[in-house]
Amino acid sequence: MYQKLENSCLSSENDAVELQQHQNSTKPHKLPSEELITEQVKLRMEVIQSLTEPCDRKTYSTKKIEAAQKLGVSIRQVERLVQKWREQGLVGLTTTRSDKGKYRLEQEWIDFIINTYKEGNKGSKRMTRNQVFLKVKGRAKELSLNKSERPSHQSVYRILDEHIEQKERKEKARSPGYLGERLTHMTRDGRELEVEGSNDVWQCDHTRLDVRLVDEYGVLDRPWLTIVIDSYSRCLVGFYVGFDHPSSQIDTLALRHAILPKSYGSEYQLRHEWQAYGKPNYFYTDGGKDFTSIHTTDKLQYK
Repeated sequence: MYQKLENSCLSSENDAVELQQHQNSTKPHKLPSEELITEQVKLRMEVIQSLTEPCDRKTYSTKKIEAAQKLGVSIRQVERLVQKWREQGLVGLTTTRSDKGKYRLEQEWIDFIINTYKEGNKGSKRMTRNQVFLKVKGRAKELSLNKSERPSHQSVYRILDEHIEQKERKEKARSPGYLGERLTHMTRDGRELEVEGSNDVWQCDHTRLDVRLVDEYGVLDRPWLTIVIDSYSRCLVGFYVGFDHPSSQIDTLALRHAILPKSYGSEYQLRHEWQAYGKPNYFYTDGGKDFTSIHTTDKLQYK
């Protein structure tokens, strides 16, 4: 069974390349000890085996549904299980929740850690993660708690690392449009592009939606959303939703929708008429390959 799992190939179209890289990797996977091969692990191995047999995309989707039912988990959990097998080999099938059997922090402790860090870094004040941990120890002493009843040094660091990462991600996120006295964009060649009115500068970006829809083949998949936003008014002027990954064709379809007047029937139950359309003076992007393709740049001036 071990050898058979290692030499099989996953069936979805995109998985083929990833599996080839997995097979060609020189990094050996650890083998689990015999005591870890429980009945549950054997069932997981059987499920993974069924998913590694070559088939088309529709059949693969059906197999994932059957696997989820067999294991009593969601489809997303099955996908994570397959990913763990790719990265860790058979050991990945034996591991369970990383927090199983461990002390879970109560929300009061989490709030105390984050609020202590926030208060300690207001204005010109600075507080390190270790100083927060010392505050936690002091608080536990006030409550007459022993070491096992308070957050550990690692737990405090983990909570603060997640908090700091979320904060940085929000700060770095590009804000499409800005209501202020003066709005400018910095171009890739270092020039400052000032936005003076609507349809002066449009921005375009992609994101993969955190929902699952059924495509034309009956397969559940996460769609991509491409939006075009007017920088001056922050109005959504056009969009495109589909299962295809971002490309120059997707960009032009979103632009076409943005440029043309919109007309929707009563069945859409729109509260207001969508009046946004026109042609931008500048099209501002992140410089991805799809945006710099000749299919997109042929009739656009990029800055």
